[in-house]
Amino acid sequence: MTDSPAAARASAPADFPTFRLLAATAISTVVLLIVATMVKVGAELDPATYQAVVLGLAAASVGHALGIFAGAFLATTQRGVDALMTVYLASTVVRFLGTPLLALSLYFALPVKAQPLLIGAATGYLLILVADIATMFKSMQGRASASIPSKA
Repeated sequence: MTDSPAAARASAPADFPTFRLLAATAISTVVLLIVATMVKVGAELDPATYQAVVLGLAAASVGHALGIFAGAFLATTQRGVDALMTVYLASTVVRFLGTPLLALSLYFALPVKAQPLLIGAATGYLLILVADIATMFKSMQGRASASIPSKA
């Protein structure tokens, strides 16, 4: 019985970049919070509008974090070549469902304006998703280049 590198990769658990995704989410959240604060100061938004935007951004950030943790959990259970993409798709579904659910929960739990909350959640979701996609793409490139045998 030979253990080839391809067989080892096929039986290894999915290598989900949890820390890098959390870092990308945190950095994106901070940047979006700074932009929201600059818009508040520049456009002289009232505090209730700013609060709703920040709560929407918080809903998007927490939704993404929940998706990342779900992906990290699923990565330990999935094996095979396509496992990483399957895990990432599942974590994206959690993010996609979690963000509006959290925003809706905040809307009904707190007295906030609906439109700024929606704008904050949607903007946060989309921009954090772009950062996550870039992080996953970079991770997949690194994985692909590591799996190509070098000619020696």
